[in-house]
Amino acid sequence: MIQQRAPGHVERVGLLGGTFDPVHLGHLLVAQTALEELNLDRIIFLPAAVSPLKTNQPPLVSATDRLAMLWLALEGEARFSADDRELRRNGPSYAIDTVHSLLNDYPGVRFLYLIGADQMHLLPRWHRIEELRNLVDFAVFDRSSDVGSFALGKEWGFEFVHRRIDISSTEIRERLAKGLSVRYILTPTVRNYIMTHQLYLPPSPSRASSADDQA
Repeated sequence: MIQQRAPGHVERVGLLGGTFDPVHLGHLLVAQTALEELNLDRIIFLPAAVSPLKTNQPPLVSATDRLAMLWLALEGEARFSADDRELRRNGPSYAIDTVHSLLNDYPGVRFLYLIGADQMHLLPRWHRIEELRNLVDFAVFDRSSDVGSFALGKEWGFEFVHRRIDISSTEIRERLAKGLSVRYILTPTVRNYIMTHQLYLPPSPSRASSADDQA
């Protein structure tokens, strides 16, 4: 049941970015934990067109497919939504541009940008990071044993979300390419979409069939 908010409540909205190539249960679990631990009203998932720090590693499947899988994964949770503004924008998906756009669309909302602890060491390289820190709060997922990352997060006054999920989109793509099962790391709807559209699967028909049987 969605918690009732008092009059004058300032809406707290989490922003979860990534390529979501593909979205998996780990993404959903950390988002759910963030809702609970940070007392958020909702979370907006922001699929990136191209990660600014990975311009030489574009997503493996199209923006259309990644967005479709994301919406399928979010079905049934009214507090989760997907926003395609980064997919519709040319060039790298800079967080500062996205946040400015969101603030224009949702005046009065307090945004919290959610990142993994394993990304903390890259944060100083984010485009216009000091300006971004003045516009949004940050919260860090406890996904790393990197003491330096936690020290930086504490120094910058970030909140922490205590949930560790050892699942990655890279692992899922590798398993699919090898014809291995992904039954317990994707939602059934996303799994069915991948098999129907033959995404991430090996070129060999026999191996693709094997992945389909096990998924």
